[in-house]
Amino acid sequence: MKKSPLIAVFLLALVSWIGNLWVYEKNQLPEPIFLSHFIDLPLKEGASFKLSYLENHRGLHIVNVEVPGLPYASVNFLNKNRYTYQNYQSVLISLEQQIQETDTLHIKQVRAWLSDGSSRMLDIGDVTLTPQAKNTTDRSLFEFSSGGTSNQNVGYALVTTKEDLILTGVESPYPNDSSPRMNLYLDALSLEQEPGYRTSLQSGDRMEAEGLPVEEISFPVAVKKGNYVRLSYRFEDTGTDTPEHKAAEKYNRIEEAVRVKAQSSDGFKDDMAGSIRYESDLSALNIRKIVQTRRELP
Repeated sequence: MKKSPLIAVFLLALVSWIGNLWVYEKNQLPEPIFLSHFIDLPLKEGASFKLSYLENHRGLHIVNVEVPGLPYASVNFLNKNRYTYQNYQSVLISLEQQIQETDTLHIKQVRAWLSDGSSRMLDIGDVTLTPQAKNTTDRSLFEFSSGGTSNQNVGYALVTTKEDLILTGVESPYPNDSSPRMNLYLDALSLEQEPGYRTSLQSGDRMEAEGLPVEEISFPVAVKKGNYVRLSYRFEDTGTDTPEHKAAEKYNRIEEAVRVKAQSSDGFKDDMAGSIRYESDLSALNIRKIVQTRRELP
C-alpha cells in the first residue's frame, strides 16, 4: 500500500511527459519550407533578393541553396528570428558576376542542401528576373530626389522632371487580386485639382501614401519640367486569416520595381522606377498555422 503514492506520481509524470512530447511533435515541420515570395526585378550584375524560410530548432537545417539559372550567384545566410519551435531565416541571393542570360528567368523552386547531406527542390513562390534593354543614350526624363519605406508597409519614390513630359501609365506585374493587396498612388503638380489630392509629402516622420489611386487617373497626364512626380504604395491585408491563406495564398515577401511610363514631346520614352518592398510580420500564431497546414499536406 505504501507504493501507491509513488506509482501515482510516476504515472502523472509519465502522462505529462507524453503530453509534452505530443505537443512538441504536433508543432514540428516535416522538413524546412520556404515562404511564398513575389519578386520581379531586373536581371543584372549587382542585383540581389532575399528568400525566407522556416526550419525546426532541431533536426534538418538548410546549409546551402542553389538557384536554377543562376549557377554563379553568391548565397549568404542572414540573421534569424527564433520562435517557440522554429527559426525564421533569410538567405540573400546576389548576382555578383556579369549575367550572360538574355531570356527572362522564371523561378518557382530552388535546390536546398540539408544538414544530413541530402537535397531537394523546394517551392519559393514566384521569382521573375528580366534582362534590361541596353540604354543607347544618356538622356533621362527623370532625376531621383528621395525615397523610402517604413515598417508600416508604406513607401514612396520621389523624382523631379528634367523635361516637359507626358505620363502614359503605370506598369506593375503584381497581381491585382493577390494578398496582401498593393495600393498604388501617384502625385504630380498637374494633378493638384483632381479630387482626393493631398499636398503634403510627409506628416512628421511618418511616411504617407499620398496622391490619387492610379486606377482613378485618366492617362495621359502632362507634367512640366522641374515639377515632381511621386509614386507611393501601401500594402493592406485582405482580412483572410485561414491557415491555407497564411501558408500558401499570401505572399510573405514582395519585392519588385513598379514603373511610371513617360515620353517627351519628340517621342523619347523613359520610365520612373519605384522599388517596392514588403515583408510579413509573422506572429507566433501565424507560424503555428503555417506548420499546421504543412503537416496536413499529403
